[in-house]
Amino acid sequence: MKRFLAILLGLSISLGTAGYLHYDVYADEDVPAITSESAIKQEVLKNLDKVKLEFTIPTKIPVYKSKEVDKIFKNIMDELSSTANYGFGNLTGYSYHISSKLGLIHIKVEAYYLTTPEQEKKINDKVKRIVKENHLKDMTDFEKVYFVNKYIASHTEYSSNATDDGHSAYAVLFDHKAVCQGYALAAYRILTEAGVETKYITGQVKDSNHAWNKVKVNGKWYNLDITWNDPMPDRGERYRLNYFLISDQQLAKDHYWKYRSENPATSKKYEFLMNAQAFDINKNNFYYTLQSDSNVYKWNMNTNKKTVLFQNNMPLKYIDVKGKWLTLEDFYGDITKAKIDGSNYTSLSKNNVNHWAAYVKQ
Repeated sequence: MKRFLAILLGLSISLGTAGYLHYDVYADEDVPAITSESAIKQEVLKNLDKVKLEFTIPTKIPVYKSKEVDKIFKNIMDELSSTANYGFGNLTGYSYHISSKLGLIHIKVEAYYLTTPEQEKKINDKVKRIVKENHLKDMTDFEKVYFVNKYIASHTEYSSNATDDGHSAYAVLFDHKAVCQGYALAAYRILTEAGVETKYITGQVKDSNHAWNKVKVNGKWYNLDITWNDPMPDRGERYRLNYFLISDQQLAKDHYWKYRSENPATSKKYEFLMNAQAFDINKNNFYYTLQSDSNVYKWNMNTNKKTVLFQNNMPLKYIDVKGKWLTLEDFYGDITKAKIDGSNYTSLSKNNVNHWAAYVKQ
């Protein structure tokens, strides 16, 4: 029996799949105790995350349940098309067949990926280098996710004019151009290497297929959509926090997904950052401005205390923290400095007063 089907992965990729049943009877030793759907699913995820081109899942399920296992395997792959790991997100197609050894079912899978083994090696090397050179393993979960959001959004232009039409992590890391799938896969690789539990999610936005991530920060799950945190047209190093560590409830206002909520994101702890205009982080303190006022805030992430440091004359474009000093740049390009406690507020531009007067008149 042979079947062919296509599963839409949710991001302009069709997974070509083929499956058939085949029965052989011969001895096999050391068969693991795989007897359930969840165990089969974990074996699939484990092997795909290693980007294996082919692998076999030996089970202790009797051969007379082969049709049942065939259905289970298809259900697993359908579920993974909405929420999975890097390996599944990197798939372009797969085939499988079910056989028996000594009356027990074995599932053999052949997988086809966006990337070649050579590209995967380059991805692995660069991801390890990014994590090591930027000391990500010394950071908190929040700092790791903040860094990856900043790194990918500020180094990548949204474009399909790239390797694999921008769908792969390779396109992000080496072409610096990608579409949503590439953003989410690259984020998955860097965050996982840094020690942050991460999921690859697919769904829809405005009837278009889309991909993003879920991340686990301090024991709680949040949504992270770096594609939508990267302004269009591309603005170089500018990026946003509009879709940074937000809840399912907030994301559902413009995103749709069908997966079961095995990892529901219910916390709204960080959603005040959605309206951040300018921001930077330094030693457990997060400095930011909001679109709604001219205050410069300091948020201590250990105590969760928020403090108003001072009011700035003009809406800010950038905040940069170095040592004990904040450097502030407004949308006119004028520069102001202040100490991280809010003292010694000093204008470094002669144009500040004139620009402030023009701003007030608007």
